[in-house]
Formats: sequence, C-alpha cells, structure tokens
Amino acid sequence: MNWKGNLKKKLTAVLSAGVLAVTGTVSAVSGMTVTADTPDLQLDNYAKLLQYSLYFYDANMCGSAAENSAFSWRSACHTGDAVAGGFHDAGDAIKCGLTAGFTASTLGWMCYEYQDQFQQTGTMEHYQLIMNEFCDFFKASTTLSGGAVTSFVYEMGEDGKDHSTWYAPEKMWDRDSSETYSVTDGASNVAAQYAAALAQNYIISGREEDLTYATALYNFAAKYRKMTDDQSTYRDKDVQDDISWAAGWMYLATKQDDYLTENSKYTSSINEWTKDYCYANASLGAAIINAEITGNWSYATSYIDGIVNSNQNQFYVMNSWGSARHNTLMQTCALVVSHHKDESGKDYSEWAQKQMNYILGDNNANVCLVVGWNDVSATSPHHRAASNLTNSSDWHEYNSWDGDYASSGGHILYGALCGGPTSSDFTTYQKTAKDATSNEVALDYQVGLVGAAAGLYAAYGTGSVVAEIGPEVTVYASEVAAANGETPQPGTTTTEQTTTTTEETTTTTEESTVTTEEEKAEWADIPNYIMAGDDFSASISYTGSNPDFRWTSSDPNVLGVEGSGLNATLHAKNGGTVTLTATNGSITLTKEIEVAICILTTSTTEETTTTTTESVTTNSDETTATTSSSETTTTTKGGDVTPASLYGDVNLDGRVDITDAVMLNKAAANTVQLSEQQRSNADCDANNEVDSNDAVVLLKFLVSIIKTLPEVAE
Repeated sequence: MNWKGNLKKKLTAVLSAGVLAVTGTVSAVSGMTVTADTPDLQLDNYAKLLQYSLYFYDANMCGSAAENSAFSWRSACHTGDAVAGGFHDAGDAIKCGLTAGFTASTLGWMCYEYQDQFQQTGTMEHYQLIMNEFCDFFKASTTLSGGAVTSFVYEMGEDGKDHSTWYAPEKMWDRDSSETYSVTDGASNVAAQYAAALAQNYIISGREEDLTYATALYNFAAKYRKMTDDQSTYRDKDVQDDISWAAGWMYLATKQDDYLTENSKYTSSINEWTKDYCYANASLGAAIINAEITGNWSYATSYIDGIVNSNQNQFYVMNSWGSARHNTLMQTCALVVSHHKDESGKDYSEWAQKQMNYILGDNNANVCLVVGWNDVSATSPHHRAASNLTNSSDWHEYNSWDGDYASSGGHILYGALCGGPTSSDFTTYQKTAKDATSNEVALDYQVGLVGAAAGLYAAYGTGSVVAEIGPEVTVYASEVAAANGETPQPGTTTTEQTTTTTEETTTTTEESTVTTEEEKAEWADIPNYIMAGDDFSASISYTGSNPDFRWTSSDPNVLGVEGSGLNATLHAKNGGTVTLTATNGSITLTKEIEVAICILTTSTTEETTTTTTESVTTNSDETTATTSSSETTTTTKGGDVTPASLYGDVNLDGRVDITDAVMLNKAAANTVQLSEQQRSNADCDANNEVDSNDAVVLLKFLVSIIKTLPEVAE
C-alpha cells in the first residue's frame, strides 16, 4: 500500500520557535529554574504534539508500506511474511496482535472523540492511513467462511529468534508458517480488540467490509472466551474486558441492544494487576463508552478521581516499566471524561496538563520524553531501525556501542514517547538506548501520547502544526496545508486550481485530477447523483506504479463505500450530500455526490355516491318536489408503483437518476422522441407538456432541492 506516493521530499529541519508561556509554579518533582536561558519546552503546543505523535507509526510500518514511510531511512521489509503489512510492535520486529489491536482501537476511539481536532490540525489524512493499515492487516489475518471466523493470526515473529538480533528490519528474514501463530478457537482478547478497531473504522470512514469482519471477529471472541498463550509477547489477564470494550463499539456501529448488554458487563472483568486502561485491561475504556451511551459515569469518574487526587503534585506512575505509557493513557481517559464534562460532571484537564508538563521536560531531571520535541528531548530510544546499527546479527555492533545515537549516526525518531523514569523522580531516567526500561518505544506507548495530545488540544486549543519537521521527514500534505493556514474543510483535501511545488514533486489539483511527475489520477466512472437504495460501481483512472487508493465517505449513513484500489462499490442509503474521497499517499481525489430519495405514490380512485336532497317550492300549487343527484369523490392513497406514476423515469428502467435527466434534456431539445409512457413520466411539473421546465424540476429533485415528483405549480 502506498502511503506517501513514490517520490520522497526531504524537507529542511525547522522547528517552531513560537514564544510560549512558562509557568512559574514548580511542582514537587520539578527542579527547573526559569531564566532567560531556559529552553523553550513548548509545553502548550498541543496541535504540534498531536501532529508529532502520529509519526512513530511511520517508523514502525512493516511490509511494502514502509517503502513510503514519512521517514526516508525506512524502506520495505518482511514483504514475504505469511501475512504482510501491519506494524512492528516496538523497537523489535514482532507483530503482536494484543498490543496492535489495543493500539488501533484506542486510536479509533480518539478520532471518534476528537475528529474536529484531527481535521483542524490537518492530521486526519495521517490518522486515516494509519488506521486503514491496521484494519487491512487485521482483515488479512482473518479467514472467514460463511460470515464466520474459522481461524485468525494473532501474532507473527518468534520472540527468541527476533530478539536474538539487533539490526535493521530491512535486512531481516520473512516470517513463514513456523513464525505465524493462529488459532481456531482462542485468543478471544485479540479478536475482540480487532473487532473494536474495525467497528470504529466503519463508524468513521464507512468501510462496510470492516463492519463485516468486526461482526465475525466479535462473534468469535464471544463464542470461545479464552486466551491463547502458546506464543504471546504480552500476557493478558482476562477476556471479558476486551469483549465489553468491543461490544460498546459494535453497539455504536449497529445500535443492536444485545451489544449494549454485553458492554455493560465491564465490571465483571477480573484483573488483579491493574484497573488502568492499557493492553491488559480495557474495562475503563468500556466503562467510558458505556457512560457516553447510558449516562452512567459513576464507575469511570470514581476510579479516575482516586488516581487524580493521589497524584496532584507528582508524576503519576502505575508501573515502573513504561511509566510514561501508563501516565499518558490515564491522561487519555481523564481527558475524554473531561470532554464530556457537562454530562460527567468532571473536568480533569488541569491535572492532565500538569502531567504532560512533566513529560515534556518540566521535571527535576530537565528531560523531555518525546524525541525531537525540544532542546532537552530524549535522543536515543530503544529502536533498531532508528539506531542505525544495520549489519549485525551476532550483537558485536550492539555490544561495542555506547547506546548513544550520536556515536552510531542514529536517526531522530520524531514524536516517539520513551518509557520514562521508574518512579516520580525523573533522575531515575537513563538516557542510553541500552536501557529499555527508560527508552522503550512501542505502539501502545505511543497511542497514549496521541490521545493525551488530542484531548489537551480539544481542551485548550493552543499551538499550531508545522510544515517542516526534519531533513529525513516528509510531512503529510494536509498538515502542510494546515500549517500554512489552508486547512481543508472536513472531507476535502484538495483545493481547486492550486499548484504546490516542492524540491522533487509538482502536484496540480483541479477538478479532482491529481498529477505528479510519475503519477496521474482522476475519477473515471463516478456519478453526480445516486438514488437511495441503489448501488453504483465507481472507478479511478490511474497512471503510476502503486494504485492502492483508500475510499471513504464523509457520511456513511448517507453513502457507504466498499472496496479499495481503483474500484469501489457505493451504497446509497439515505438522502443527502456527501463527499467521496479516494486517497493514495499524497494523491487525494474528492467528489461531491447527491443521494436522492424518490417518494412515489399511486393514484387509486374510489368512487362514493353522495345523495343530496333539494327542496323545490312551486308557488302555484304549493307542492314540494324532491330530486336526487350523485357526486363522485376521488381519494388518492399510496399503492403499488405503476409505470404511469413513476415521474422522472424517462428511460423506463424503473428508477430515477441522472440518465433520466439526460434523456429529458434531449427530449426538450427535440433530439429524441419519447413514447406516450415516457412523455407521461417526463411531465415532472404536471402541466401535460414536456419541455425544459420539466428538466429543471427533475434536476431539482435529483439534488434534493425538492423531495417529491411531480412539482405542481401553486
């Protein structure tokens, strides 16, 4: 799959140097003294923090997608895996289903809560590409038969073999069946997490196939309800939390009450290790989603209250390994509750802001745990690809290395969240990459930073994204647009008649046609109007080497989209206007489509006889004569559609669409002759004539300006 197009731009590293307010309040663990020489920690640039937080996923892409990572030092790897694609779990090359599923479903949750913030910062494109990669890998890992899961892959890569090496993933081997771990009746926790992510992606992007797989994987998880530990890099404690979590999202996707019943069982999960939201326990997340649906916030607020009240003046540490991971995930949950403060009655924003300040460098060790963020950032994360130790399979390079990227020519892993200190005292943090406790980076670590950054940006709205990050980073086009004050409207990533020139590519966008030096793409077969209830096959004309387009609809409830690449099926559901988008790396095509509703009636005539008595008085003989007369009353009721009543169906194909408008225009111009039945259907203004006004009325109907035909003049 192509994420960023085939050409890589190498942008100059220019970090934002905006003047930010530095608080004079020193926390219990802060040892910073504010002077004129104090480095700018960028404590409140939450827009940029959200932007940076997504780039770690480019560094961990696996398969052919890595060829077009935003980082120029990554390229394709493991292309011959039994199931290709997805993401490496951490600094290693394992593809672990438990943490991948948790990461994807947390990422989807954040977009569900903060889609406006992703749109405002121009990061929606980046988010959607990451989420689609996760979901495509989950589907590729799953075997369906008759709509049911018969088996699915829950992990790839054998721990011992993978961890016996330290060198670039591009030089590693492909994983065959001996390193591919699948089940036919277990790993329910992983299946449930996959289901949650797929359901979210359906809700947000409208990919109907994702809901099909989500339903099947959820049913699989709920049927077997057991974990599988034959080969699992991480250990879980229970499956009920994951099933309840997935059930909440299945309910939001389908509105089926049985899912809400299962979601409400989040308190039934047994976990003696922690109740914090993390890969090993999704109960708190399930509780928050349940609260959003039912209005019962007591479980979530009671638990978060306890954490917040106990850690008002110190860095919150749930576990000494990966302390920053658990801290940011707690911020994530607290900020979602705060996002719904009118319903939850709680606002933890200030607490989360203080916790993030610690992470960004306002602490007693003057160290920032986000790589490439500011002048005191961590520099040497525990990450093979970034370390630039590329040739060793016997550890001799690693063993002679001091763990400092400066000595290995390591790459800046922009935005990566390092593990952190082992306690609230930041002096326990060690700067060397060889200290995995301090400098581990991983998928599930990173998603906590994404969530916290999005939540803080929603709460405070401060900061701005940047157009340039570093000389080895290609910034996503929509982020560049946002940085330049040209943020596209939701669902649109193109600007009419705009030309953007970079060092290596020229992109011209006009009327949804995109060209580069090597690629050209345009809509080939796409309608302007579709009738609700119809399906339509749409396609893209593309010249280039990687035709992996991702299709989305701005409103899946109006227009669903199923398919990828150059072809997709559009499912028209309800009346309205939507934007159809197809994205392939830096290429984005958009199309506005009207879905019209045809409301048909049949005139059924019922005759009733009413007897009226008239009194006629004749003066001459003073006699009264009585006469009777009959009146016919016509009542129109709904009935079966007959050809005579299908106004607008000029070509007599049983539906009303743009092809009828074309024929009607030709008839009005006397270039085609209509049969008696066609003329009856074409009389859209019901004046017993067929002319240009009928064509205007039909077009008004097709674009939903009017809702019924015929339009009768008053």
